[in-house]
Amino acid sequence: MTQLTEMELFQLEEQLRAEALAINKNITYAQESTDPKLQQLYTRIADRHRGHYEILMRNAQNFAQQRQF
Repeated sequence: MTQLTEMELFQLEEQLRAEALAINKNITYAQESTDPKLQQLYTRIADRHRGHYEILMRNAQNFAQQRQF
């Protein structure tokens, strides 16, 4: 089984933070926009970042479970 280095764990944490920030920013932009097309665009962008975040979390959780065995 492969183990993540400290640097890889740090990078994973940083990427999770970046995705969370992108989600929150785009949700805010969608809420503050008065143009329905921009609201839809920002919402789609937030959803895409949410997907990235979920993939990263799922992979991190799978890795953590493998380490327990």
